[in-house]
Amino acid sequence: MKSYLPFFLFIFVITACEPAPVDNELKDYPNAELLIDAEDLNALASEADVIVIDAREEPGDTIVPGSIHFASRSELVDPDHPIEQYLIGPDAFEIKMQEIGLSGNSRAFIYDSGNHLSSARLFYALEYYGFGNVAVLNGGIQGWLDASLPISDQHAEPGQGDFEVTVNEAVMCDFETVVAASTNENQVIFDARSAEEYSGDEVRAERGGHIPNAVNFEWNKVLENEGTPYYLPADSIQTMLKNFGITPDKEIITHCQSNVRGSHAYFTLRLMGYDSVRAYEGSWFEYGNREDAVIEN
Repeated sequence: MKSYLPFFLFIFVITACEPAPVDNELKDYPNAELLIDAEDLNALASEADVIVIDAREEPGDTIVPGSIHFASRSELVDPDHPIEQYLIGPDAFEIKMQEIGLSGNSRAFIYDSGNHLSSARLFYALEYYGFGNVAVLNGGIQGWLDASLPISDQHAEPGQGDFEVTVNEAVMCDFETVVAASTNENQVIFDARSAEEYSGDEVRAERGGHIPNAVNFEWNKVLENEGTPYYLPADSIQTMLKNFGITPDKEIITHCQSNVRGSHAYFTLRLMGYDSVRAYEGSWFEYGNREDAVIEN
């Protein structure tokens, strides 16, 4: 009788030597608590200490019931700052947040028209000024409507909050820091503008182009491009960031023209679990207008 034992031993050895398959797919956002869906927000909205903020400029009559209006894109601009569209200072921010009812023990949820730009701008300002218990509604008001949830035609009247600013300097940087980062292999400058702005074909300052060695990854690439602009799955975003060299082992500096899209990039990285992220608040409004700035096209 012929023995098959050597054959089976051969197969066993080959199989044992093969590495086990590794599942590198990221199933969920590492900081998933920063992004909330409409159904979950609806379940939480009436709880004590919860404040829902409508960050749109023109909310119309389609409003999440009980939400407070704060037009973040305009309200967060310091009209006296020499750099256009620069973030308001700590004293002004503290007053504005207290006026919309934000307190130290609040849980804040922000929504906008759907692309998360206005929400991310306020999210960034809140983190910079020391408030951490905040999340963004995925898909904004469009996500709320997709879920067929109740709507209102007017905002709630805010109470008086007691929020106090504690500036977190680690999440903002200036011109000199960006210049140094442009030659540092352990830092990545994340340019969230369009390809036309990056190349200098579209000029929005005295000069067009980009910061040397900056990586151009347009802010909206992480969103669905059809229908409601929900965030793409975590594994898709992870792959794109990795392909652009925007990896969590490096410090990432985000910017755009006025740090609105830069704030969106900041929020995306925070959502994806990046620990070392800061924004260049002056952005291209400063860099593109400085005579001493080195610019590439």
